[in-house]
Amino acid sequence: MRVDVMVDIETLGKSSHSTIFQISAIAFDMEDGGTYSEFNQIADIEQNKLPLHVDGSTLKWWLDTDADLLRKLLHKGNLSSYDILYNFKMWLLVLQEEYGKENVFLWGNGIIFDNKMIQHQLDSIGEEYPIYYRNDRDVRTLMELACKKTGMTEKQVKSQVDTTGLTPHDAYDDVVRQIRQVRHYYKLIVQS
Repeated sequence: MRVDVMVDIETLGKSSHSTIFQISAIAFDMEDGGTYSEFNQIADIEQNKLPLHVDGSTLKWWLDTDADLLRKLLHKGNLSSYDILYNFKMWLLVLQEEYGKENVFLWGNGIIFDNKMIQHQLDSIGEEYPIYYRNDRDVRTLMELACKKTGMTEKQVKSQVDTTGLTPHDAYDDVVRQIRQVRHYYKLIVQS
């Protein structure tokens, strides 16, 4: 049985070694929208033994976009960034034990950010990236295909997805939004 997993991370930078302070994911069924398992952990960056990797433009972006959310998230965690990364890997391995390694697909919002940063940081601490080499997926590619299929713009297609009550840039709410988006785009492509 195939299991799709949507992941979203919040970071203090855009480079592959930037400090990750939140990882959220939900294992879901693309067809019926049912969920199997959830992961949501926030790091206490004071617990990090290694230096923080912070990008000045990202820090400014957080302060200009939602300083209150950043403050709330940074005060919520109790594990290090390493711990939440390792726990996420272990959560994925449990899914793979249950459904098979080749049946777990990891979705990120973009092809080179969430999944790639997780892979890079796992590699940097000597941990293997647990996703089968063919099973990385991204929301933006599916959205582009839905736009081409329907003739709608990105804004039109996105506006059809209900995001009521979801806080932008909280990784958990972003995962919920991205699942709604990817299921909608998928339906537009296969059912049109």
